[in-house]
Amino acid sequence: MLTAWRSRGLQGDALEALLEKTHDQYKKQGLGIVEKIPTPIKVTKIDQKGCIAEGYFEKKSTVDFIGLIQGIGVAFDAKETMNPSLPLQNIHNHQIHFMVHFEKQKGLAFLLCHYRKVDRYFLIPIHHVVEHIKKGKKSISYRSLPEEFEINYNENGLLHYISVLNVYRRWKNQVKIK
Repeated sequence: MLTAWRSRGLQGDALEALLEKTHDQYKKQGLGIVEKIPTPIKVTKIDQKGCIAEGYFEKKSTVDFIGLIQGIGVAFDAKETMNPSLPLQNIHNHQIHFMVHFEKQKGLAFLLCHYRKVDRYFLIPIHHVVEHIKKGKKSISYRSLPEEFEINYNENGLLHYISVLNVYRRWKNQVKIK
């Protein structure tokens, strides 16, 4: 049923809307093309008003967004948390698996997280997530992230993350992550 999905699944809608606006601007400026990947839902019941009353997820989704920015493949999931730490339980194993394999194909995979309590945005490389899991950590604090991975929300209402993406690309090349 969709009731549990409604209560938690829409939490990142504001962030996703902000990213869609940013991606529209990137496309207009010729900087890249990034698309939202819809979650496949099988509708089983429609109410009298034509609204979905019941349904289920047909299959596991991979990430929220996928595309090319300045010739580099990107795949990422948008996350929001009310806490100063992002609970790792909010990141599903199949998403981690997909992102790790995406990076093996020379793409960049990451989380883009809004820490709402402190109103700060960060790019979190998938390798950072994997390392936290290997160490038995339960969450990723914004304080544990390098300052260079912070994304500034600009006055035009965009979350311009290309400069941080370039920092990530250079960092990845320096540490020779495959």
